[in-house]
Amino acid sequence: MFAEIHIERGRIRAVLPCLTGTIVRTETDSFEFPGCHVSPGFVDSHAHVVGLGERLAAVSLHDAPSLEDCLSRLSGSITSETTWLRAMGWNQERWSSRDWPSREDLDRCSSVIPIIAMRVDGHAMWVNTAALKAAGLDPTSQSGILIDDAMRPVWSAMPASSREEVREQILRATNVWVQHGVTEIHDMDVLPEWLECFRELAESGHLPVRIQSFVRGQDREWIEAGLLPAGGELHRIAGVKLFADGALGSRGAYLRSQYSDNVTTQGIELLSVDMLTSRMREIVDAGWSCIAVHAIGDAAVRNVLDAYDVVRGLPDGRDLILRIEHAQHVHPDDVDRCRRLGVIACVQSTHCCSDAMMAEVRLGAERLPWAYRWKTLIDAGITMTGGSDAPIESPSVIEGLRAFVHRTPYGMSSSWMPAERITSQQAVDAYTAIAHHAAGMEYRRGALHVGFDADLVVTSHDVCEYSDHIGNDISIQATFTAGRLRYSA
Repeated sequence: MFAEIHIERGRIRAVLPCLTGTIVRTETDSFEFPGCHVSPGFVDSHAHVVGLGERLAAVSLHDAPSLEDCLSRLSGSITSETTWLRAMGWNQERWSSRDWPSREDLDRCSSVIPIIAMRVDGHAMWVNTAALKAAGLDPTSQSGILIDDAMRPVWSAMPASSREEVREQILRATNVWVQHGVTEIHDMDVLPEWLECFRELAESGHLPVRIQSFVRGQDREWIEAGLLPAGGELHRIAGVKLFADGALGSRGAYLRSQYSDNVTTQGIELLSVDMLTSRMREIVDAGWSCIAVHAIGDAAVRNVLDAYDVVRGLPDGRDLILRIEHAQHVHPDDVDRCRRLGVIACVQSTHCCSDAMMAEVRLGAERLPWAYRWKTLIDAGITMTGGSDAPIESPSVIEGLRAFVHRTPYGMSSSWMPAERITSQQAVDAYTAIAHHAAGMEYRRGALHVGFDADLVVTSHDVCEYSDHIGNDISIQATFTAGRLRYSA
């Protein structure tokens, strides 16, 4: 929409008509954007801030077309000062052979320097012999691929980032997000030791976006660190994050029946229903108001719903915000359960574009219609938000909107399972007003209303102008968080 927005003390004080574009007036400045449209700031409802900061500094294998290309990039990144080498983004589904790599492959880069390379989904780690030895693991019993919980010894052996390094990673990442019109991020699986860095950056005025931290709870880390919910204008400790399963690409997603391309496995159940319920009771009893659980496979989603059913029956359970992160593969019998339990589905549309061909192979034709089913969820009355899962995918909201509306896999020209496409307005809502419901902030953000927080994005075109497409020419012109200009093209 075209509008003139007046801002005082970080809040919207007036929304006036404007015939020529967008004008934003603060106490001290006036910004004019002729022909441009203003909307509530975008929310990335599922991302990993420090992870994106690490990706921007690590070796990128995201577009590597082959094993040999990965090895070439890694070898070329080793210097005389390298003590550990980290890389992210490899995906054997992009390679012609589609074979999983091995530690022997990685040993060709170095047999002395520990090397770890995370798969694109973040749920599989490719390591060399030196990394296995550093972690106290017997290389002769390892293929070099560690999935989900099996990665822990290597993470423990790695030198921890200093506080200054974490601060740099946060700033590096958040300054990318504001360029995409993002004013708030729901930061998932946050380590307790990072929270002080976020607080310092927020209080010093250096944090350009709002951060809702969902702290790690898989092994009850929040209890060990003595964490409780805490409020703040730019940084808030909002909830606890759990994992019910892994990822589809690494066959860690927990399915109700065997994988179509590997009948020896159904994936990995990281937390059973009883374990989920026990963790959740502790979270509720401590006074947290929001629980977020990673669940990709249909069996994992069902486990989470079974646990949430118990939680809703607790004396303090009625008003809790209960989220399923990803909700990629939801059995038809569980769609209405999500609605009845008031569960929020926090999905990442670009995963569909990246995963489509792989999902067909992993799930098979019979189960495929249950995957990435956005329109089905919305039509059933389920609250659905949009996120990027960066650094797994790009933090670009425009790409996320386009994926929701077009549903075109990368490298293809036509929609994949087009019946599950949603309108541009529904997509924008998932990244704005609805996303704030997933953190309990809908009463003060997500709309251009007087008294609401002045979190704004100015775009070259109206992202809601058409119902069936998002144009390739849409660009972010400016981002305002808490009434301050954080980015201008």
